[in-house]
Amino acid sequence: MDQENQKDYNNEPSVEQREDTYPDTLKTEEPSWNAQNVAPQQVRASQSTMALASLVMGILSLVTCCCIYGGFIFASLGILFALLSRTEDKMEGYAKAGLITSIISFVLMFLLLMVYLVLMAGGYIDRGGVF
Repeated sequence: MDQENQKDYNNEPSVEQREDTYPDTLKTEEPSWNAQNVAPQQVRASQSTMALASLVMGILSLVTCCCIYGGFIFASLGILFALLSRTEDKMEGYAKAGLITSIISFVLMFLLLMVYLVLMAGGYIDRGGVF
């Protein structure tokens, strides 16, 4: 038997196959970095400034809802900015949050106004005035 047949018979890999399957740890190949090997990065959609303004106005309206005028102005602006930031029947998360906080502020202002009117009608609160 010649050596080629004997290698096949013993199921041992040839020298070339051994180098491919068991690479030498000292042989390192550094990847070539060029434009083709760089992974494409995802581009984030730009955040709408109107949506962010809606959220800020909604938060300010919640803070100032006890002062009827301030809460009314900020809540109105929050709803306006939320509706203006809507694109293609889709509303961003900040715009939704601004719309919700503005609506909650309107409800709180209405409840506070009703409580004030009931207390004033019952005589528990004077209309005030120094003179």
